[in-house]
Amino acid sequence: MSATPMPLSYFHGWLATGERGISSEAIVSHLTGVPITPWHRLADYPLDPADFRRCQLLLERAPLARPYFPAMASRSPQWARLVEAWDDIHALIEEDVPGYLNGYNGSAIRGYRLMQRVIAGGVQCDICDGTGQADPCPKCKGT
Repeated sequence: MSATPMPLSYFHGWLATGERGISSEAIVSHLTGVPITPWHRLADYPLDPADFRRCQLLLERAPLARPYFPAMASRSPQWARLVEAWDDIHALIEEDVPGYLNGYNGSAIRGYRLMQRVIAGGVQCDICDGTGQADPCPKCKGT
């Protein structure tokens, strides 16, 4: 996708009525070059499944943003790792809480753990599926 920023007009509907949070607003700000949040926090990437949900809702509400979304990788190392694993995270949260985009009501613990591992630059333990619920394995030692 071009380095040319997206027009803010692509996001008008979402800005008016979408579910907003720091990380979803960071997407709009980064892709358009227009700061839309009056406050800043060092961690403007999604930290948990609820944050992730708001970002995914934004991408579905403003589908023209999806081809530009990989540009978020230049925002921070955490965003770069999340962008690379985005579809896997979405699929796992959907497995944990089917229909989560229609309303987040449940515990997406495996999705949360995957997000935290991705943000930290960690690896997936195939023995315990990242849950730490199996016998402590030599790879993750139960964490």
